Amino acid sequence: MIDYTISYTNPHRHFVDFQLSTTTNGANKMQFQLAAWRPGRYELANFAQNIQKWGAFDENNNPLSFKKITKDLWEVETESAKEITLVYNFYANQLDAGSCYLDEHQLYLNPVHCMFYIVDRMEEEYQLNMQIPKNYEITSSMKKNGNILSVKGYDLLSESPIICSDTLQHGTYQVDGITFHLWFQGQCKLDWKKLKKDFTAFTKSQIEHFGGFPVKEYHYFFQITPYKSYHGVEHTKNTVLLLGPGDEIMDKRYEDLLGVCSHEFYHTWNIKAIRPEEMYPYNYTQENYFRTGFVAEGVTTYMGDLMLYNSGVFNWEEFVKTQNQNLERHLTNYGRYNLSVADSGFDNWLDGYKLGSPNRKTSIYADGALCMLMLDLEIIKHTNGKNSLHSVMKELYEDFALKKKGYSEDDFRNICEKFGGLKVAEIFENHIYGTEDYIPTLKNAFEAVGIELKQKKNPNLGAQYFGFIAVKENEKLVIKKVAPNSITDKNGIAPDDEITEVNGKAVDENLADILKECKKKVAFTIKKKFSEKTISLAIGNHYQLLEIVKTENASEKQLILRKVWSN
Repeated sequence: MIDYTISYTNPHRHFVDFQLSTTTNGANKMQFQLAAWRPGRYELANFAQNIQKWGAFDENNNPLSFKKITKDLWEVETESAKEITLVYNFYANQLDAGSCYLDEHQLYLNPVHCMFYIVDRMEEEYQLNMQIPKNYEITSSMKKNGNILSVKGYDLLSESPIICSDTLQHGTYQVDGITFHLWFQGQCKLDWKKLKKDFTAFTKSQIEHFGGFPVKEYHYFFQITPYKSYHGVEHTKNTVLLLGPGDEIMDKRYEDLLGVCSHEFYHTWNIKAIRPEEMYPYNYTQENYFRTGFVAEGVTTYMGDLMLYNSGVFNWEEFVKTQNQNLERHLTNYGRYNLSVADSGFDNWLDGYKLGSPNRKTSIYADGALCMLMLDLEIIKHTNGKNSLHSVMKELYEDFALKKKGYSEDDFRNICEKFGGLKVAEIFENHIYGTEDYIPTLKNAFEAVGIELKQKKNPNLGAQYFGFIAVKENEKLVIKKVAPNSITDKNGIAPDDEITEVNGKAVDENLADILKECKKKVAFTIKKKFSEKTISLAIGNHYQLLEIVKTENASEKQLILRKVWSN
């Protein structure tokens, strides 16, 4: 047994106090490991940088000698001790779906950030004594007895977030005898009837497609913010969703809420149960390199939206909006010509989730989803509607997840090709492992279900007219993307340059409103690190987009396959 006592005194300082107590089992030395990353985000996070104080003591409160072996591994001399207590604190001042946060309103912990495992003792039971205000409620997917939480093994502890507050809102619904919990932390007015109806629908649909659910109970933990936010993190028995502003989540942000929830819920099967062999088991101390990020996130991004459509929660317009968003992200990222989606997934461990070097890589989310869309439609076409990508994922679940083993790249590819044939093999070669143009293959795949891709002007006028995408950062208008060989690129303007003036006037209003009034040329004052100059750019047509539309007068066969796809 590993006992934790968790407390705090000054929540505005954001430091949480931890005491870990256990027996030494006669060991002369003990090693305590803090994770270097968290499952679901494939980059090193170095959580140990948030520890301010750290000490070790025996059963008589005598200090024990210790040293750091690595940046997040401590070794303690325990030859003279029967019991050991670690005392440390952790700075919890990051609020997203996978972090730790403490203030006057709540304590929110993701144990993978802040709680140790003992090397060679990862399977022991953890017991957490939560010393929190008397009026606070505790929610977690761990077993709960009053203020005591417990869980077996570090793997489950690491992905069992905890929220403690006096403002939690709670509702439940049931599907196939399984209870699903909806927990909301933060200011928001909820339409519980609507929430439960829609959540029940997509939950039932996903479970039906897989023929079962991996766990006996499931929790949604919502962190609702007063500002715009959007983030989700999957776990075995729960998910955390960050969304805001709170007064918009039942109207303007409701589609986003449903989208991220369906996505994270699908992860319960795909990545939590259906796991790459490279992460079976997890190694929390270093990179877990794998190339199937296009499965982990590409399949989930595509299926999360498709399941909302399949279940009737999304109509066609809402579903196609999500696919057009993926298409737009693909077409405005010239990294598609440089690094395949498989290689880009591998390189998440190199550059994480930031934009990075311009046009270097593709997205395992948006580009991965488009590849999975191609695979799905080609399988439907090849099997005349008898199989789909659902068939692939169900086979992975039954032959790998339920048998407690990880799948390989070849396993996924072979199953896809078994159902989809030659065209599917080409998709792997050309798009998943290659950098050939997606559009001809997408057009061909869509044709089977009576769908077309039509030209669309980019609504972002900076992108359309000049080939740049700019965003406001700290009250500055900063260029983030530049299309290669666009008029912007040819005039020496690059990402991270700042636009200070347009036609001699300071940019103190919306750039789109200014550009609407421009006809042929626009003078931009561009500030670089060591210079500033004004450049006149001629209006053109860049970052051209495509949109998905239904074919008029689709054939009977196309309509039949479209129905298979949508159902």
